[in-house]
Amino acid sequence: MNEAYAQATCMDTVTCCLQRSAGNPEACGLTAAEASKYISTAIALDASGEKSEEKDDPDEGWKQHCIDVYVQCKDQKKPRWVGDCYACFRNCEGQRQWPFDLCHPRKG
Repeated sequence: MNEAYAQATCMDTVTCCLQRSAGNPEACGLTAAEASKYISTAIALDASGEKSEEKDDPDEGWKQHCIDVYVQCKDQKKPRWVGDCYACFRNCEGQRQWPFDLCHPRKG
């Protein structure tokens, strides 16, 4: 499956996350089956030459922000977080900023 990750282009936050976390789809909040289906679709879209609306977005810094904070939220080496990391990641994708009122590092 790593070859599929290498072939997919970074079309949105999920494909970017899957590329960076090749072989570990759980880091992106997906099962292996979901990741495989998602990457297959991304490869097919890339091969057809279609562009997503998000690809044309000049200000894509928010995407990386959402991914970076999600990875911190899921990282078990650091202090555990309060809140549902995946739900907050999905919220971040929609709002273009991390909902720190819902998901944040545990104090202490």
